[in-house]
Amino acid sequence: MKNVLDINTRYNRLESLNFIQRFATAYMYLETLTNTAGNVCNPDIFGYCAGCNGDCKKDEATGIRCKFFFLFNTMSGNSAIRCHFDSKPTETQKLVGDTDEEKHGCGSDFMIDFLFGYAGYDYRKCTDAAMFKDEIIAAINAGKPVIAKVKSDSSRFYFVNGYDGDALMCPDFTNKHWNFVKNGWETIGPDGPPIYDAIDTLYIFGDKTARRHTLKDGLQNIRRAMESNIREKVWDGYLAKLDGNEFIKLPPEQRKARALRLYETVPYVFNIVSFMGAFASDKNPHSHYLHQELWVHPAFAELANRINEQHWIILNNGHKFGGFANRDWLHVDPSEIPGICTGMCEVIEEIKKSDMRLLELINQAIEIFDNK
Repeated sequence: MKNVLDINTRYNRLESLNFIQRFATAYMYLETLTNTAGNVCNPDIFGYCAGCNGDCKKDEATGIRCKFFFLFNTMSGNSAIRCHFDSKPTETQKLVGDTDEEKHGCGSDFMIDFLFGYAGYDYRKCTDAAMFKDEIIAAINAGKPVIAKVKSDSSRFYFVNGYDGDALMCPDFTNKHWNFVKNGWETIGPDGPPIYDAIDTLYIFGDKTARRHTLKDGLQNIRRAMESNIREKVWDGYLAKLDGNEFIKLPPEQRKARALRLYETVPYVFNIVSFMGAFASDKNPHSHYLHQELWVHPAFAELANRINEQHWIILNNGHKFGGFANRDWLHVDPSEIPGICTGMCEVIEEIKKSDMRLLELINQAIEIFDNK
């Protein structure tokens, strides 16, 4: 017995293999926005999908899903998170499930309840292993995909769109990214669908309902994440670790390790792409209503332009993280270290200032709702 829901989409490198991405894929399918007859992109450059900020012309389905990922990633507060230099999770990371213990799956109870409520769908959790197969078969036969959380894997969540006897069916979300440590491209993503014995929990979509969480709730999630970054003095930790007077005292191996750690934090800077992608959703009268409500109010359109300005400041400075990490720290001239570190600290200060400006803009957006 076999049944597979027809969905033709792929992962792109601007997304994370987490619950938010799986949810965006399921939501796109349920809202009948997937172009199942479309062409799956096979990029000529580098061999990966770069996302194109949701404006993919080669692969319409991936472009649509990418826009929803940006939206859900931002309204949950996840794309506003900055990480500590020492890897200690922030309060917001713990809230959304972006921790080592959870494989950075962003599938906490808070995250899951918010996304289903924001999108306007009921859902059920199933933790009874004896019912997993029956539940998946029933959902797929009803035309609804299932999100499965596994007990332990590099990807904690899977988008299940079919079954074939005792085997589960999942789209291929593997892709490539640049591994700085290995100095080359590597394939990321699960090797294949999970087996039933590996499943911990199923998240089963119910009926479409009135939304339990609104755009204002999403903006408040963003504010909470940004205020947490400030309260926990995240960027101050970077400035302390990259202070030239201290950095020069480190043995070369520790300098290299610290520079590599800086590079590992890049995703928490480049998540500004997701942030901006949400606020720059396609301003088309036929756009999905979740996108429309971000620009239908004139004041929101102006805020989006100002958010875009800060987006470019953060993004351009984020690219400098790689240059710092890419230096030959085992042989760099010690006399150059203070100047190099001063330059990097100036980059951090610029990002820190832009984060403060973004918080001001989010507060203004919330005031729009308060004054309605």
